[in-house]
Amino acid sequence: MKKTKSKNKFTFRIVLSYLILVGLAVISGIFILSEIKSYLATDTSGENDVKLIKTGSLLTQLYEAESLSKLALQNKTKENFTAYAKKIDVVSAEIDSLKEVINNDYQVKLLDSVQNLLKLKTYNNEELRRLKLKSEANSSLDVALAKFNTMELSLGKITPKSIAPNIDELSPKAKSVIEKLTVILNDNAPKENHSPEKIDSIINASRSLLNEAKEKDALTQRALAQKEREINKNDLDLSQQLRSIISAFEQEIIATTRTDNSKKQEILKRSTRLASVAAILAFLTVGIFTFLITRDYWRVQTYRQNLEEEKKFSESLLKSREQLISTVSHDLRTPLNTITGYSELMENTGLSGKQVGYLKNVKSAAKYVDNLVNDLLDFSKLEAGKLKIVNIPFLLPDLIQETAQNLEELYKNKPIELQVVIDKKLHQTLIGDPFRIRQILTNLISNAYKFTQEGFIKVVATVTIENTSLYKTRIQVIDSGIGIEKEKQEHIFKEFTQADDSTEKKYGGYGLGLTISKKLTELLQGTINLKSDKNQGSTFTFTIPLKLSDTQIAATEKKEINFKENKITLLIIDDDIAMRKLLQEVCENSNIKTISYADFNAIGTKEKISYNAVLTDIQMPTINGFEVLKKLKSGAYQHYTNQPVLAMTGRTDLETSAYIAAGFTTILQKPFAKDQFLERLAHLFPEITTQEDTQHTASFESHSTLFSLKTITSFLDDSNDGLKDLIDTFLRDTVDNLEILSKAVATKDSASLNATSHKMLAMFRQLEVNDSIAILETFENLKADDLSDKELKAKYQQLKNNITALTLALKANKTINPDYTD
Repeated sequence: MKKTKSKNKFTFRIVLSYLILVGLAVISGIFILSEIKSYLATDTSGENDVKLIKTGSLLTQLYEAESLSKLALQNKTKENFTAYAKKIDVVSAEIDSLKEVINNDYQVKLLDSVQNLLKLKTYNNEELRRLKLKSEANSSLDVALAKFNTMELSLGKITPKSIAPNIDELSPKAKSVIEKLTVILNDNAPKENHSPEKIDSIINASRSLLNEAKEKDALTQRALAQKEREINKNDLDLSQQLRSIISAFEQEIIATTRTDNSKKQEILKRSTRLASVAAILAFLTVGIFTFLITRDYWRVQTYRQNLEEEKKFSESLLKSREQLISTVSHDLRTPLNTITGYSELMENTGLSGKQVGYLKNVKSAAKYVDNLVNDLLDFSKLEAGKLKIVNIPFLLPDLIQETAQNLEELYKNKPIELQVVIDKKLHQTLIGDPFRIRQILTNLISNAYKFTQEGFIKVVATVTIENTSLYKTRIQVIDSGIGIEKEKQEHIFKEFTQADDSTEKKYGGYGLGLTISKKLTELLQGTINLKSDKNQGSTFTFTIPLKLSDTQIAATEKKEINFKENKITLLIIDDDIAMRKLLQEVCENSNIKTISYADFNAIGTKEKISYNAVLTDIQMPTINGFEVLKKLKSGAYQHYTNQPVLAMTGRTDLETSAYIAAGFTTILQKPFAKDQFLERLAHLFPEITTQEDTQHTASFESHSTLFSLKTITSFLDDSNDGLKDLIDTFLRDTVDNLEILSKAVATKDSASLNATSHKMLAMFRQLEVNDSIAILETFENLKADDLSDKELKAKYQQLKNNITALTLALKANKTINPDYTD
């Protein structure tokens, strides 16, 4: 708990440090973002640039207008004055656009005055153009006077102009000298016939009129000069106004720029201070939390090292416990088997009533210990994860009925009614592990019988969820027994635990059955739970998924399958002599001819044999069943014409689909019963199959915990001659195989161990010799360095002891040897 808190504290500090850093980053980001917005708000450089651009454009337009004005005044043409007026309109539009970007009322008023001055200047220029046109008339009077002067010259009259054409450009003194000279010359000029006095009077009269008109026009010229002065004054005012506007703009832009720069500097200073403070705080936070996290990290590392050491120690303890349980269990089994074997032998030696009672107590105690050993081994395997689940077709109703009835017979002295209710949907072939389901049911029903003195026990099997490929099946075991208190129910599935300390003393048991049932249910991907009340009985419910199977398995004891005589021949390939003998026996009783080989390689490609089907073992020393199938289908064997091939196997690591995919027609999982074997053949050859109502079934019973005759006797007829012959063959074969195993153990020949163990397993499974099957399965899959020499020899010795006890029990069995005497 302390280590968990430390780990949580470590995680909390890491999360807190990140949250603080993120908080600092967010707060700093918000402040810096606000400063950036302020920075952008104070940045008016774009607006000032627009003002400058528009002001520059306005000045350019004004300069162009001035040029057009001067050109119009010089040329005095209507077109030039019109162009000037249009340019003034353009300038006015520029001023309007400039007003849109100006926020200063004073500057707007300045621009308004500029527009008014431009309008006034346009009007004045128009007036000036009219005055200029009038001045042209005045210049015509000067021309007329010049003509009169020319006329005087032509009439002999000398003028100053005729003497000095550029007299107007001379100085006043020079002009005076030339004029006096002109008078002297005119006084001394020769007289002609016409009267000069008369001509002079006309010319003088005309000149007088022209001079009078010229004097009147002088007033007009003065007015024109006044207008020109007003226009020039307006130009000067306009220029002054423009200079004022430009100066105002410049002052405004300079002031604004200074203000912006000042604000920007202040914003940058604040942002820098903020960033520095945030960086310092972040650095301090990182430093503090780095120190704290580093300190916690080293603590965690120390805790981890301690945990790893404790884990290794725990694993060592668990391994030691597993080895102890395994060793003790196997060591117990050997004397137990011997005790059981000799007890069965003693039963046939004519004991007195009291001795028979003693012997029953011995057998009962041996059975109790044997059950404990079996449960300990199962528990050990479950804890180590070494228990494997198989998936084979089976009939659940048959399994439930058989298990319940067997236990009912065992507890027949108790006044308890056994009820079995099975959903009709479950009356079809399902795929699962029938052995483990039977084990769970046996534990639960045995438990119910143990804690129920009278009343009833009810087994109910229903389908809770179904689809096209799977049934979720619920099996309930309900009893009217002593029940369990609510607060003690949570302990019921713990190993070596019972609801009450007095329970073990009163009812017996060792507290492993329910633990194993729970672990097996979980291994089957199911669930198990309990509902109970004190003195009101209990309901144990376990739910498991079961797949639907296409394989049809007939219900037991319905029809006796037989075949028409000499209509079917079966080629059998198996290296186990006893297994071949067993198969031949059942085939002979069912009118099936057989051709058997211990080794497929002994069959020639051109062998003169004929058969309807092939039955081959999968694991054999020289060739496996898959290779047999491949060779047969290669086309090299003339006697094989695509007949169906059936597989026999004790392997549990492959699904049925793997065999079908390889090309096998069907598969028989060892151990299998006679009916199962015959049903597969009947399915392949329905046209030559006969079925009759069962008249009598062999009722051979072993009455032994060391083996079972139930499966093997299903292959035999009513007489026990075949059974005795088969068992004798099995025992002789077992002696030979033990000798091979002994040599393999001595030389650590794992290949020989694997092959021989596999060979022996077939008949041991048929006889259900569970004690020896576990060791043989270990040898079957053993690799070179899996076990030490000591462990290997110990297991072989256990196997040998088991087989010794088995041999004694088989020989003493009255079903096998009715004439046996000690």
